[in-house]
Amino acid sequence: MSTGLDIEFVRQNYQKMTDEELVRVATQDAAGLTPEAFEVVKEEIQSRKLDNNIIRGVEAQNRNYTIEDVDKYCEMIQKLHCPTCESSSQNLNGAMTGEVVSFILLTQYKKKIKIGCPDCLDKANNAALIKTAALGWWGLPWGIIRSIQGIALNLKSKRTNHLGTPNNYLRTFVLSKVGQLETYKEDQAKIQALINSA
Repeated sequence: MSTGLDIEFVRQNYQKMTDEELVRVATQDAAGLTPEAFEVVKEEIQSRKLDNNIIRGVEAQNRNYTIEDVDKYCEMIQKLHCPTCESSSQNLNGAMTGEVVSFILLTQYKKKIKIGCPDCLDKANNAALIKTAALGWWGLPWGIIRSIQGIALNLKSKRTNHLGTPNNYLRTFVLSKVGQLETYKEDQAKIQALINSA
């Protein structure tokens, strides 16, 4: 059965990429590849003699996960150093911060997942709460609405920062980076760099 995909066009597209572009696409943007496109990516990785772990990263983005599968990736992250304070005395987790800044008719609401130790996550949520409380209310009508949403989000997130087990924010981060985590799972320095840049 034909997928309507011009494999030769796909092959030429991947061949034009630099090694760095191919690695980035394969480890970050390969979700939803058709089996034919996956074979083209695999061939290109092998023909360039790139690390075969990249193929695992492509496969990882195209499979379904149970909570237990995701938690195995979370455990890799939890043992690393906190990106903020560099401590490794507590298990890392994830937090969602929500900051609202308003000025008359303009309201900006930014949500962001942060990875860190529980104490640093609390500080990030507290900083977002203070910023929202001070600067979020001034826009009409969205400033008030978004400020309430931001405050509720930060308070909800803070309740899960000190869990010894992975919380849903860390799981969300893992699922968004699963290709990179699978590719570099044997290279702790690259995984550390990945969470440092989050």
